[in-house]
Amino acid sequence: MHDIPRPDTAREASGTSETAAMAAVISTLPAAAAKLAAVEILLADPESLHDDVLESCLYILRGRLTAA
Repeated sequence: MHDIPRPDTAREASGTSETAAMAAVISTLPAAAAKLAAVEILLADPESLHDDVLESCLYILRGRLTAA
């Protein structure tokens, strides 16, 4: 078996609390704004998606959400 590198505990805890904070903020938004925020988060680093089709769909969805 291969050892999987793990992030250090402090950085991992920070990421978890940051994620929880973002989820708390997004959950207070109206549905359309929350969807747009989620799409923007995913498109912040489109190369990390490793899926050109998903990336294209997210750009299309963002266009539809901003046109509405």
